[in-house]
Amino acid sequence: MFFAFTFFTSIGFYMSYKLQRRRKYLSTILLFLNRLQATITFRKDDIEEIVFNLADDELAPLKNAENNYYEKIIENLNFNNKDRELLSSFFKDLGTTDIDGELSHIKMYQELFSEQYKLSKEDIKNKGKLYRMLGLFLGLAFVVLFI
Repeated sequence: MFFAFTFFTSIGFYMSYKLQRRRKYLSTILLFLNRLQATITFRKDDIEEIVFNLADDELAPLKNAENNYYEKIIENLNFNNKDRELLSSFFKDLGTTDIDGELSHIKMYQELFSEQYKLSKEDIKNKGKLYRMLGLFLGLAFVVLFI
């Protein structure tokens, strides 16, 4: 019985943790975009070299990925479909225009990712507590049923 209680509560906490991880990755991407924008503004290096040098440990899988592997990597980042779409389209279109075009491209995606970040905060506030409480109550209900 204790195992069932622990199992259900840990599932609830894990689901809540995934929401927090999503927010952390979105925050990391926003920081990456800010640094990318600043670096492109002040340096005239190749886009691929700049992205490779700026990618954090959190974005390290993206550094070594080929274009067709982005989807597999993005799946492991606890993103929802909209986040995956944004990240994939950002890297697909990056490096296709001049400097001014790249800067406007980055600015547009900063706004889009900022909106996703705000939504992730709301998800944590609303769904995170729900997941934890649901796991706790399912565990308690399971224990009560078998007593």
